[in-house]
Amino acid sequence: MVKAQIPISPVGFVSVIFAAVGIHQLLSKQFPHGRPVDLAPSNRHSGPPMDPTNVSLRLSNGKLTKIYERVEEEGSPGLMVGPETLIFDNNGTMYTLTEQSKLVSITDFRQKRDDDASIMMAKVTEVADLGI
Repeated sequence: MVKAQIPISPVGFVSVIFAAVGIHQLLSKQFPHGRPVDLAPSNRHSGPPMDPTNVSLRLSNGKLTKIYERVEEEGSPGLMVGPETLIFDNNGTMYTLTEQSKLVSITDFRQKRDDDASIMMAKVTEVADLGI
């Protein structure tokens, strides 16, 4: 029995090795802590499903409510810089992740002005610095 062999030139072999090393380097920089993995359903969050009928942050005219940080001391830097993801715990407390990798709680909501219900001011407290 004769086995077919595919001839590979030295330049082709070097090109394949170079491409493999390049892809490895690119992936290692893009995922410095390893590749993402899909969690088994038993390890995923098992909270209640999202309720699409909940419009509690909308006003009666369909406008969204905007929440701003209430800074207690004038000139002090705010904690809620670039809020990205809102998280609610089982007690209904609102949290957000910020650009600076901080987990902050958002509590004590107050209307900014009596004539505009679409702007709320809230107390923001740092819960954890995730240090990324």
